[in-house]
Amino acid sequence: MGAELLVKEQIEAGEDFVQEFNDYVPVVAAFWVNTAESDEWFLYIASDEIDDHNIDVAYGEVLRRLGSRSSQWLHPFRVKLVNSHDPTAREAMAIRDRYPVKTPTHYHGTSLGGMSIDGAYIYAPLSTTKSMP
Repeated sequence: MGAELLVKEQIEAGEDFVQEFNDYVPVVAAFWVNTAESDEWFLYIASDEIDDHNIDVAYGEVLRRLGSRSSQWLHPFRVKLVNSHDPTAREAMAIRDRYPVKTPTHYHGTSLGGMSIDGAYIYAPLSTTKSMP
């Protein structure tokens, strides 16, 4: 399959949305994944507060926040919400936290949490402090 490229505009749109979604639930990890079975990139958002009991409400929040704006770079159906204990989220966090410098990571491995992938882009941890205007 010819996987589409993850472009700067998608990365920035994803980062903006993750920051916004963090106001709804604390986001512990966020990362783009291109699975081996798909040509498309999906934005994974992991939170301790997302589970089987509220996943539908959380997806409703994704639709509410993304549905109100038009973006060619981030579509609500390309967002996947997972609990922070999900194997994919745990491995993404382990890769992200491997190095002391907290910067985004391009991951070129062939699997992530047991899922076959063609690539991943893992955001740096969210800042715990808000910057002053």
